Amino acid sequence: MTREEIQGFTAKISQCNRTELVVISYDIMKVYIRDAKKALAAEDTSLFIWNIKKAKSMLEELMNALDFNYPQVTNNLMSLYLFIQSRFNKCIFKKQDVNLDVVVRIVDKLQAGFVEVAKEDTTGPVMENTSAVYAGITYGKGTLNEMYEEKNGFRV
Repeated sequence: MTREEIQGFTAKISQCNRTELVVISYDIMKVYIRDAKKALAAEDTSLFIWNIKKAKSMLEELMNALDFNYPQVTNNLMSLYLFIQSRFNKCIFKKQDVNLDVVVRIVDKLQAGFVEVAKEDTTGPVMENTSAVYAGITYGKGTLNEMYEEKNGFRV
């Protein structure tokens, strides 16, 4: 994951609600999978495993955040998450791509569902007292710079 991607995810997380956080978590997981595939193509097994472990940690966060007050939905999500987890474990054990394309397709479908739910989620941001992020074109033709407004001493 590049520094710019980390900054972008940090800015998004600081402004998102709970449902949007799930969508962002899926994005982060897919970036780690993408980076794992690149590492494998470059024959860097240790970087491949590191990225798969990072993707797996994002998955574990999603698993831990499941709300068991809705058993039917939660059980279906948990089944899919356990399948994805088994693919990650096999990738780590075999040190090769074990159905990562299937994992990405599943995550894409789950993410599309949560994007629709996020449109109806009117709850406020998960994080409070964070900086507002404003983006605009400044100092240079075609250059996009992010500017931050400090609030209560916090800065993204």
